[in-house]
Amino acid sequence: MGRTKEPKNTNGNSDDSDTEEEYVVEKIVDRRERKGKVEYLLKWKGYDSSSNSWEPRENLDCPELIKAFEQSRTDANKKESSKKRTAGKKKRTGGDSDDADGSDDEGARDGDGASTKSSSKTRSNDDDARSADAEQVEEMNGFEKGYIPEKILGATEGDKELLFLIQWKDKDRAQLVKSKDARKHCPQLVIDFYEERLIWQSVDTS
Repeated sequence: MGRTKEPKNTNGNSDDSDTEEEYVVEKIVDRRERKGKVEYLLKWKGYDSSSNSWEPRENLDCPELIKAFEQSRTDANKKESSKKRTAGKKKRTGGDSDDADGSDDEGARDGDGASTKSSSKTRSNDDDARSADAEQVEEMNGFEKGYIPEKILGATEGDKELLFLIQWKDKDRAQLVKSKDARKHCPQLVIDFYEERLIWQSVDTS
């Protein structure tokens, strides 16, 4: 706590009172400069904030409170400056990012690129659809899983390639397999399949 060097008269009239009360400074609230002199807004011990008053620095006898207040002001100014520098750095970084994104012309080129990518994606989807059967065959190749072929039920074409519908032994579901794999792993079943579908015609030799 600190005291004023010149005690303040509680009655406001020194002629009417022989006693004076010494005001004790509880804390320093604010600071200002008037006519080249530094003044502090003081909070007096035992009084509410409505009794706060500005007092010249030379009238105060509370160096510890003054030092603490000035230090807090310095710290607050440093923190505020740091926030401004950080905000400015972020703003500059954002501007660089915008520059890196390119001009309107580049944006237009990006739009054209997006259209090209969309067209490519459409063509890719068509290719995927055409090769779906072949991919399904590769995923469902029973020979690679060790299944035993029992019979060839039919034939079809997928991705410009002949496929056999093979019934596996002890399996409920038939699967499409490439003809080259069938010829390699079960050539006899391939022969049987074709023989069953041969149509014999008699030849008139007379």
